[in-house]
Amino acid sequence: MEHNIESLKGTPIFKGFSNSMLEEFAQFFEQTEYSENDIIFKEKSEGDTLFIIVSGEVVIEKRLSTKPPEFMPLAILGKGNFFGEMAVLEGYARSAQARVSKDAVLYAIKRAEFFAFIKKHPEAGISIFTEIIKSVLERLQHTSNELTMLFDMSKLIMSENKSVSTFINKTAEEVSSHLDGSWNINGYIYNRFSETYDIVASKETFMEDISKKELKGKELKNGWLNNNSYLMTFSAYNKALGYIIFTKSVNLSEQEKNNLATMFNTIASILSTTIANINYWTESIIKAIEIEIL
Repeated sequence: MEHNIESLKGTPIFKGFSNSMLEEFAQFFEQTEYSENDIIFKEKSEGDTLFIIVSGEVVIEKRLSTKPPEFMPLAILGKGNFFGEMAVLEGYARSAQARVSKDAVLYAIKRAEFFAFIKKHPEAGISIFTEIIKSVLERLQHTSNELTMLFDMSKLIMSENKSVSTFINKTAEEVSSHLDGSWNINGYIYNRFSETYDIVASKETFMEDISKKELKGKELKNGWLNNNSYLMTFSAYNKALGYIIFTKSVNLSEQEKNNLATMFNTIASILSTTIANINYWTESIIKAIEIEIL
């Protein structure tokens, strides 16, 4: 059980535990290994288990549609994070799906064993419940910030956008108001004539190495380029229409990166749909003018 104890020591939920308590509590845990894209539990399924991530990554996601299956990520969790607490505390059905996004090792504890330990060690229970409440509040704050950003983005979408470059510039301005700290935001769109990506938006607050903005040879795929730069792509019909690079002046923690990734992914989805619509209407107008001239 030594391995279990060392892993639990780095978990915030158990920071108030003594070694003897961890040793006792570890007896109740079941360790399970998961591969990428394994489903830990599905939305609306019954559950009575709390999960703690020892290694790897898990995404909590909400189903948006059945055919084709489409999910919206609500949270990305890494080492030391826990999930499934509401099913354990209240016996609720799962409100979302948990899927492994990177090969993971998890500890799981059933509701009965969890409360048996808490009953025996009430002082440890206070510590656990305090950390659970803190975690839930942090997640609610993140969700609240994201909903505010989505509301503002919806107003932007409904306003008149004469060109893709104009919309990306407006998006850069809007998103920057929801980001803490100093950020550089640079947006690019695909030029079908030169087959290159041209910069159309730039909002910079600090000096940055120009080479970090170059993506030559890199795949255009949503994700972190390093510890402070995120690549957000927008596409339609499996073709990249452009991308935006968000760079913070300082490095971010893994949890900060995970929280921002869910927001950036949502924005990417909105951009893809809106820009595809702008391109469609622009091409329709051009064709109508050409026909009228002829």
